[in-house]
Amino acid sequence: MDPYIDPRALDPAHPLTPRKLENLARASAAYQGLEERVEARPVKVTFQTNETCNLACLHCQIPPDRKRRTMSPVLLDLLRTHLLPDLVELHPTNIGEPLAWPHFRRLCHDLAEHGVLLDLTTNGTLLDSRRIAWFAPVVRDVKVSFDGARKATFERFRRGASFDRTCDNVRGLVTTLRRVAVRRPQVALQMTLMKDNFRELPDLVRLAADLGADRVKAYHLFSFSTEMDAQSLMARPDLLLEYDTQILPETLGLGETLGVDLRVAEPSGGSPRTLLPRTCFLPWHETWIDLDGSVRVCHSFARETAGRLDAFEQAWNGPLYRQVRAGFASGSPRGPCEACGMNFAKREEHAPVPYDRSAFLHESSEHAPLHWSGRMRPFDIQPSPG
Repeated sequence: MDPYIDPRALDPAHPLTPRKLENLARASAAYQGLEERVEARPVKVTFQTNETCNLACLHCQIPPDRKRRTMSPVLLDLLRTHLLPDLVELHPTNIGEPLAWPHFRRLCHDLAEHGVLLDLTTNGTLLDSRRIAWFAPVVRDVKVSFDGARKATFERFRRGASFDRTCDNVRGLVTTLRRVAVRRPQVALQMTLMKDNFRELPDLVRLAADLGADRVKAYHLFSFSTEMDAQSLMARPDLLLEYDTQILPETLGLGETLGVDLRVAEPSGGSPRTLLPRTCFLPWHETWIDLDGSVRVCHSFARETAGRLDAFEQAWNGPLYRQVRAGFASGSPRGPCEACGMNFAKREEHAPVPYDRSAFLHESSEHAPLHWSGRMRPFDIQPSPG
């Protein structure tokens, strides 16, 4: 079973829901059997719609001159043909602003037609009533990026955004989503923890409660430049200790008091022995469709392509996917899968973990015994050819 989806949120009256649940059962059975070939389609897809964004955040991995690439709408037709009938959930782009994609409305229409849930991450600046109406019928989870609980901090890191306007947008979002009858969509405020904002995490919990959000998520910065390395708590053991011993306990206490669910960075200091070994579920349940239609196993496979969306079956059960699954079955995970944190689980939500600190910094190590951070590190963006 893929913990990144929630099939209970599917519309039971939609004619494709039984097909999706049957497909999910087949995928889960293939995972349990560590089968090399999967007689099911993916249950979740990351559809990398665009790298464009209306903001210029300091810690963004995409250089300003690269924020132009978008996915062709032709790939929407291929998505409908190859994936939507069996798909439970779709996540549009995690390195751009999905609401800035010119074809986002059509995507929402196609998801609704096929009974697919939407997992949305947004900067919140484009959350007007018109766009919210597009995705309200299908959305399960909305994460709004808030890299500061105070106006000055927020607007410093999220260049081009208004703190007050974004807060108003979240209030309007919450009001609209509370009227959704089929499911209870979740709204989260999400922070990238940095040297200059991590002490505002308790205030972000208070802000979430005030805006009506359900959850706060906060994870450590992944730096993609030497300049941003200075903002990483991983480069400052004294600040990481302050987070572990002061900020995190205060945040957890506030979440319990205010009724705000918390999914925040675990304290450091754990060891691999404190984790539960598991087999990554992604190669049997999920796929990643890049801007050009390339099919990738996950975000860690930035340099290897499994195939193309227009020949999805050949990609899904092609050489790369089968090699990855066979690696897990033999106990010898292949390439980026080796030592990835997706092969381990925490014993409890906020248990200490063994961070590979170098993996959060611009100059990342490839030889650490466990890349706990690697479970979230997205693609490295390379310079354009020529």
